[in-house]
Amino acid sequence: MTECKRRSRAGRLPENPIRRVRIAARLLREHHGELAAWLETAVQEHIRQGTDMDKALGFAGTLGRTPRFDVLRVQRNRLLSRALRHLHGDMRALHREVLLYLERVPEHLKDRQQPDASWSAARSLIHRASHQGLGLPATLDGLRKALRNMGCS
Repeated sequence: MTECKRRSRAGRLPENPIRRVRIAARLLREHHGELAAWLETAVQEHIRQGTDMDKALGFAGTLGRTPRFDVLRVQRNRLLSRALRHLHGDMRALHREVLLYLERVPEHLKDRQQPDASWSAARSLIHRASHQGLGLPATLDGLRKALRNMGCS
């Protein structure tokens, strides 16, 4: 019995990540054919054309906008939307809170992963939004645009 067969019989995954993705695709075929085909197509493109896997899977994005960026943007905007609800839907109040956060909160507090316990719910949500890594819209128009573009990821 070969070493490869012995490992696979023992339930261990192969070390080669391409083989791992192929196994995942094979396991998915029965339950979600479209998802399995997506993985299989990406692996084939990577093997035959040398395309990076992140590009073959669609993670590379175009024009600098990656799927990761889109997910982070949606998360940030949802947090800002929740902050707006805490401010009774007053967009100007949200704008003031964002500016206060950006201009007056000390950097050492902004750098903390968790918001300060003494902050209001709105400020805590703004803090969490800022930690998505995309920055905060600092203008009223920027906030309006962000909240219009909530997306669904």
